[in-house]
Amino acid sequence: MFNSLFRRKSTYKRFKNSPAYDLNYFIKLFTSRNSILLGLGAGTFYLANLHEAPFTKRLRFIWVPRWIETKAGDWSYRSLMRERGADLLPSNHPVNIKVTSIMNNLLTTAIANSQDQDQINHLKSLNWSVNILKSDPHEPPNAFILPNGKVFVLSSILPLCKNDDALATILAHELSHQLARHSGEQLLKLPFFLLLAASDFTKNRAFNRLTVDGLLQMPNSREMETEADRIGCEIMSRLCYDPNEAVNFWIGMNKITSQDDGWFQDFFATHPNSAKRINDIRSWLPELQSMRDLSNCYEKQFLQFDEHVKKFIQN
Repeated sequence: MFNSLFRRKSTYKRFKNSPAYDLNYFIKLFTSRNSILLGLGAGTFYLANLHEAPFTKRLRFIWVPRWIETKAGDWSYRSLMRERGADLLPSNHPVNIKVTSIMNNLLTTAIANSQDQDQINHLKSLNWSVNILKSDPHEPPNAFILPNGKVFVLSSILPLCKNDDALATILAHELSHQLARHSGEQLLKLPFFLLLAASDFTKNRAFNRLTVDGLLQMPNSREMETEADRIGCEIMSRLCYDPNEAVNFWIGMNKITSQDDGWFQDFFATHPNSAKRINDIRSWLPELQSMRDLSNCYEKQFLQFDEHVKKFIQN
């Protein structure tokens, strides 16, 4: 046994003492025509799929086609409907009508201010819908938008939205994750399931459930959250919602973390809880207020007030 070990060790030493052969081999390998072409092709593919993220201007690699993002959203939607379909509020419920109205305004403004024609066409092609899920008081307050245009709002978050401005804050934030294609970035972390989505080979619910978990439970990076905050605040400001309410909303969310119910841990696993978010929004307020001024918000508010007065007098 000792002799066999010694022989293996000696052979290993002789291999290390002959670097010329190995170096020449790798030089030939990496300078061969096929290797060079492969490297150039990979580099070209990488550069062609580098996208600049909005606001932060970070470069990210997204090769996932939009139709795969939509397919993943379809899977998530079907799974959620199987699990929570019975908890949906009817479409004619006042809450659903209000959320749908605000969401339509946000989406219309987002499309009107986009300079990316591919994004505009994609957003218009989606079958958008609002889904309000009844939730018990112990369920984490949350809202999210799937990449296929399905908007979900848990009723537990509604008490935290003291007014339409606060509701617009969370809806605009979630919409901005989709506008910035954060779903595409997240899906890159699940290459195996991307292949499943691309081929649509499996109808296995377990596989699809894992894809749903990947989409809904993977935390966003701080950069993603900053991008969504900024884009969302710009959209709501252009619509004349008060960006100060965005600050108040996130302050309220942070205060809830003092409760020992445990649900906030689930929410902040995907929505990082940090004072930086609030400080960032506060620092943007002068710019956001300028956007509101350019939208003639005070004039619009006066016209709305005038219409309400006329209706009141007529009644």
